[in-house]
Amino acid sequence: MPKSFAVVVRAFDGEAPYFQSFINHHRSIGVEKFYVVLAPGASPLCRQILAQNKIEPYEVEGQRVGGVWRSIQEDYVAVLDADEYLHPDLIKFASKEDFQTLAMPWRLTATLDDHGFLHDKKKFFVFPQIKSIMRTRNLAGLGLHQSRTRGDGLRLGIKEGLSFPVQHYYLRGLDDLLLKDGGVVPLTRARSMGRKPVSLGGDSKSDVTDFPSRHAKVAFVLKMLDQYPKVKDRYQLQVDTDMLSRLRECCESDPEETKVALRESVESIQNVFTQDSIENQVQKLKKSLSDQPRKVSFQKRVLKILRRDFNERQSK
Repeated sequence: MPKSFAVVVRAFDGEAPYFQSFINHHRSIGVEKFYVVLAPGASPLCRQILAQNKIEPYEVEGQRVGGVWRSIQEDYVAVLDADEYLHPDLIKFASKEDFQTLAMPWRLTATLDDHGFLHDKKKFFVFPQIKSIMRTRNLAGLGLHQSRTRGDGLRLGIKEGLSFPVQHYYLRGLDDLLLKDGGVVPLTRARSMGRKPVSLGGDSKSDVTDFPSRHAKVAFVLKMLDQYPKVKDRYQLQVDTDMLSRLRECCESDPEETKVALRESVESIQNVFTQDSIENQVQKLKKSLSDQPRKVSFQKRVLKILRRDFNERQSK
């Protein structure tokens, strides 16, 4: 009997312009079931998209993905965010192989260009923050990046997962950042994850001291991407411009002015990272991924480098 596959994904209305693209991609590669976790009573635009696709949402307080664990009936499941896309060859591989878990690193890209998400050529780099696909019968609990499993079975690590990286569109343009950080949609637990405040302290010569952690991570990704060439993006992507327009109308301030401020925030943080640090990270990643790669916390790595570079610039 053929194996079946599912994804668990948290969503909020800020993802609405990009959510149909996520659904279309995963259906095209063989995902049969979507467990979409919404905050109770929230995200009317996402609910509209789900209804059009005949997908029933799951309401869970705090959008905890573990709330749908016992509902999953398919053979394998992956937990994703709506800006993460499974590799097109993953389902074929999992259909033929028998394993308990497979750890898949991120393949990151980002852009401040509102049209950049749809460009057929992009820059990418791989980072050993992982997402996993798990055999459902071995699950002991669901998590965002790594779930608990039990029992016997092959556990494939990042080295094997390098053949099937999760494509992470970390920023799909300034409109994407506007929807996440511009006060356009009500906060949910999932949407708040990138808003942890970061304070560098001191009298900044870089005109940057306090900002959401997401801005630091976007700035790091953009700096890293400068070190890589453009390659073809084989994924079929789309943006629902009607959904985007409806959301922009909800912006409490002028959306274009807000986007200018968001761009300035990200670019000011970019200026803190030193070229030596970025080049060093490129080499470290290359070496670690070619040896025995281990999971690395993306946020911790970014903030550690940022604070070190900030202090170095302050000391000069």
